[in-house]
Amino acid sequence: MADSLSPTVETLTSGAPSAVPLTRAALRARSGSRVFRTDIQALRAVAVLLVVIYHLRPNRITGGFIGVDVFFVISGYLITSHLIREAARSGTVKLGAFWAARARRILPASLVAIAVTILLTAWIAPVTLLADLQRQALASIFYVQNWVLALDAVDYSAADNEATAFQHFWSLSVEEQFYLFWPLLVLLALWIVTRRASVSTGDPDPVARERRLRRVLASLFGAVVLASLVFSIVAVAEGQANAYFVTTTRVWELGAGGLLALVSIRHLAVPWRALIAYVGIALVGVSAFTLTNETPFPGLAAIPVIVGTAAIILAGTPSTGGAGTRGARETLPRFDPWTWVSRLSVVQWIGDRSYSLYLWHFPVIVLWMMVADRKPDYLDIIAMSVISVVAGHLSYRYIEQPTRQAAFFRSSTRRSLSAAGIAMILAAALTFVYPWSTAQAVAAGDWDALASESRSLPEVGAQAVSEDSVPTFTTSDAAVTPNPLQADEDRNIAFSGDECVAEVHDPVTPSCAVGDPDADVSIALVGDSHARMYSTALAEMAEDHGWLLTTHLRNSCPFSPVPRDMEVANELDCTEPNAEVMDEILADAPDLVVTTWTFAATFTDEDATGVPGADGFAQYWNTLEDAGIEVLVLRDTPRMDENIPDCVAENYDNPDACARDRDDALPGAELFAEAVAAAPAVQVADFTDLFCDEEICKPVIGNVIAYTDSHHLTDSFAMSMIPMLTTEIEAALPAS
Repeated sequence: MADSLSPTVETLTSGAPSAVPLTRAALRARSGSRVFRTDIQALRAVAVLLVVIYHLRPNRITGGFIGVDVFFVISGYLITSHLIREAARSGTVKLGAFWAARARRILPASLVAIAVTILLTAWIAPVTLLADLQRQALASIFYVQNWVLALDAVDYSAADNEATAFQHFWSLSVEEQFYLFWPLLVLLALWIVTRRASVSTGDPDPVARERRLRRVLASLFGAVVLASLVFSIVAVAEGQANAYFVTTTRVWELGAGGLLALVSIRHLAVPWRALIAYVGIALVGVSAFTLTNETPFPGLAAIPVIVGTAAIILAGTPSTGGAGTRGARETLPRFDPWTWVSRLSVVQWIGDRSYSLYLWHFPVIVLWMMVADRKPDYLDIIAMSVISVVAGHLSYRYIEQPTRQAAFFRSSTRRSLSAAGIAMILAAALTFVYPWSTAQAVAAGDWDALASESRSLPEVGAQAVSEDSVPTFTTSDAAVTPNPLQADEDRNIAFSGDECVAEVHDPVTPSCAVGDPDADVSIALVGDSHARMYSTALAEMAEDHGWLLTTHLRNSCPFSPVPRDMEVANELDCTEPNAEVMDEILADAPDLVVTTWTFAATFTDEDATGVPGADGFAQYWNTLEDAGIEVLVLRDTPRMDENIPDCVAENYDNPDACARDRDDALPGAELFAEAVAAAPAVQVADFTDLFCDEEICKPVIGNVIAYTDSHHLTDSFAMSMIPMLTTEIEAALPAS
């Protein structure tokens, strides 16, 4: 993204790099037809503004994230144009010099931004986030952030993690990986051209050589673009959670810019250029305002953005008076809005600083929200915008420009690469401030000792609750278990492997069993991750009581024949796997089915007689009851409005500061009541009073942290519910 985010002399000129900073006037005088592209600069400005506004107010420009895709096309176009000129002129591509130029261009500003962000987050962020911040800081320094986020996306436990101040480096990581292999394709094309020439006439004509080179490049680039596009479409259609971040689904966007660098419309009349440009603007604009974060992306939905961006760039291809150039004879219409806007000084100013603005805006937003700890109002948004612009300008003026043009580095590839490596190592070393800060916090709070003390109490968690109170602590001192740093891992211990739980895109729902295979009592646990969060406690109960527990678990998929809105929006399918699970249960009938689901889910049911989704649950429950299988439905647990381990770490002595009003913490009540009323034979267990008093629902109950995030239970708290769960299950089991 760096080359798409700020003007780069090395990208737009040929010949040895000058040791003297080049002004635009000098650039125009020296480069001839390779004039400064004001239209591309304006496109950078538009792209970065889309991204910034989207991050500040996502409801204003719901598809503003496409600014990243616009950057990808620009980067592919500019970098490929540079490579083609070098290859055509010299017959080779100097990889060391190319990568050194990229390092000079990209690393100084990004590493400074990362270093400042490391220091600020180590000071400001909740201690529970520091380990993840270190991991993502390292990934950003070495430009593999997109793969780290891709791994998190397919890890259900990490999929709901809050965005860190380093998350935006995913797109820069994609670009840097592109820069590593793309020049190798150009070298391969040169080898093919040279080999063919040596076995034919050996025509030394440079014009003919460049023509052949472009044809070979078109084949190579086209193959890469087509393969990546197909992979992107398939991955998105299959609902692969990591499809948004992985390089393989994004290379086609940069490659499209590379293909664009091979074509030109130099002699096309101005009216036709204008038509192409405005079609492109329309495609980008419509996408920005119609796509949402629920749209399956990139895949097919990204094609209009890429085509639109390519059209805008193509329309401004330099010619004798083409649109979007400086220093050329004007043959434009009397008034052309896009050209007029693109040449506004403020637009060019933003385009100049777009790379640095992109680097700084996201840390500013994340840190501001972390400190403010509230929904942003207009004053917050104005403040974040001003700070982002000021930081971006200072970065551009005092870091980006001076280091890029420094004669000491420009005159030596070795110095540039050595300095880049040393700077990355130093930045990586700085990340060890995170474990140091964590150790300091743990030592100051003596959390490990307190957690051990609270585990030894006679009554903890749900067992400390009485009819009169839901105590936060049962001791005079604040002491919680598990340690807040470990709470996010205290989940689904009994069935932690992928072999026992399906993700929403998996074709088959696995089945796992624990307990006595010849038991007289068999229980099936069925449903989504909110059913799964009882699995460890139920496994313990099965071992203790001599039961057989069988699980049929699929994250994000309530056990119902009616699809969630999420499934419809993302072209996923839970209903077919659910039907297969129903067939399995009916074929090998247990005595009891235990189920629940996230009550925050909403459903799509055009034939619903009441709340969409209620009829579906009732249908499945009645089917089981009609087959002689008892059903126990657990009402969902209260839903908090923030990550509880993070909040408890910040409010260890007063975790009730993280509580939520009871009326707000219980979604889905109407759907639940309607479904239960339509299936009168089912048994219902409502544990709400274990979590909530008359006013609030608590995050710490009887010295136990109840949640691993904002809505999944810790195994520690679920285990404390075993006496209550046992009572409900024994009451629901058929009489012997």
